[in-house]
Amino acid sequence: MAKRTTIIDIGSNSMTLVIYEKSSRFAFHLIEKVRSSVRIGENAYLDDGALTHEAMDRAFYTLQDFIQIAKSYKSRKILCVATSALRDAPNRRLFLTRVRNELNLNIKVIDGKHEAYFGALAALNLLPEFHEATTVDIGGGSTELAKIKNGKIVDTLSLNLGTVRLKELFFDRKKGFKEASAYVKEALKEIPEHFRSDKIIGIGGTIRALSKAIMRLEKYPLDTLHAFTYPYEKHTKLIKKIARSGVLELKDFPISSSRYDTIREGSTIFYQLNKFLKPEYVMTSKAGVREGVYLHDILRNANHRFPHNFNVSVKSLLDRFALLPRHCTHSQRVAKSIYDALYKTFDSDKQYRRALSISAKLLLIFNRFNIYSNSDYSFFYLLENLNFQFSHEEKLLIAVLLRFSQTGKVNNGIYRTYKPLLPDLQTLRWLTFILTLTEAIVRNKTLTPVQASYDTKVLQICSTEELFLAKEVIKKIKKPDTFAVKVEKCS
Repeated sequence: MAKRTTIIDIGSNSMTLVIYEKSSRFAFHLIEKVRSSVRIGENAYLDDGALTHEAMDRAFYTLQDFIQIAKSYKSRKILCVATSALRDAPNRRLFLTRVRNELNLNIKVIDGKHEAYFGALAALNLLPEFHEATTVDIGGGSTELAKIKNGKIVDTLSLNLGTVRLKELFFDRKKGFKEASAYVKEALKEIPEHFRSDKIIGIGGTIRALSKAIMRLEKYPLDTLHAFTYPYEKHTKLIKKIARSGVLELKDFPISSSRYDTIREGSTIFYQLNKFLKPEYVMTSKAGVREGVYLHDILRNANHRFPHNFNVSVKSLLDRFALLPRHCTHSQRVAKSIYDALYKTFDSDKQYRRALSISAKLLLIFNRFNIYSNSDYSFFYLLENLNFQFSHEEKLLIAVLLRFSQTGKVNNGIYRTYKPLLPDLQTLRWLTFILTLTEAIVRNKTLTPVQASYDTKVLQICSTEELFLAKEVIKKIKKPDTFAVKVEKCS
């Protein structure tokens, strides 16, 4: 398996290169991303899908640069896929042959069902665990749907509905929302009833732009799109209003100007599509076809799913930054032992055990980031890198606990900023105490097992080591309640 793999995605509206580096069998991280608004499908939908020579030239020279970028990283494998614009183009052979002969690159033109499958595969592996949903990927030339049930992709569908397609057929011709909606409704008749779902997973630029607008309007405390979830009914009017707006009115919405050219078209598709799907919630995914193509490659011998209880973000961080990996696991065991002794006092449902456990496993890494006392940098770096398989609440709690463990107390400013996504203050104090206590106990870097018990207002820590450094620190740790902490050497 190549250590570095390049994925090139040729869409109707843009072309994107990403390079992933593997750190172990399943763990990886992104090391490069370049996007270009090539618009290979420009004016194609007015000419039976035929690509113009100008658009093919733009795409060719972009690919030339992309290949050079991949070579500079010594990427041993390049997987290049193309979607709607090329699969619909009667003259695609001209472009494919030119690229193969002059750039020595084979482009795989994938059909709509495979495109839908790749997007769903990325969602299944890289979003917080879910069992049933419908993925929706609105692209430039087509819209893909996949039905996921019981954690499996059970059906896929591709519709000839895309933002560039609608733009050229309707909005560029001064035909707006009404005419485009009628066209969309007709296409939606192809969707079987079983695609309806309470949860929609949104993929693609349109849905991400809408999610970003909702985050800004809601003053959402976390600047992270992946896994952002919102109740659809609450924001239906906004989406319809954007779809019906004139170009000059788009500046009134918190939408990036780079999206003005196709946001009305995409919003029209999304609005009409959800009238049929009837979702309660929309979860945003920043992982789509590119990630799906990569996962399909690296997980080909694992039934295209990560192993149970495997988290790719955590494993990638450990692979790259853990100087003492066994000690990271030891910290986790110690934290679990203390939590299991105390949880009935503050977390009887064990709601926060997993987040605390992961925080403890990353404790030595966070301390390494923070060796020059820049806790804020470490906090934001960790938030950025806990990007897959976590809800916003869980990834934030992990980063916050590690940040608070540096001082042993809750930072009121940080708590106020992120309060809507965090546990109540007293629960946070207990979790911070446990992680801070764990850090003290593992400070001497032995791997000696630790046992914890709690009874009649006494937390007893038992180890075969003296734990002298721990005893010194424990005296200063702020406790969330009135009780004693005793550290004893036991046989």
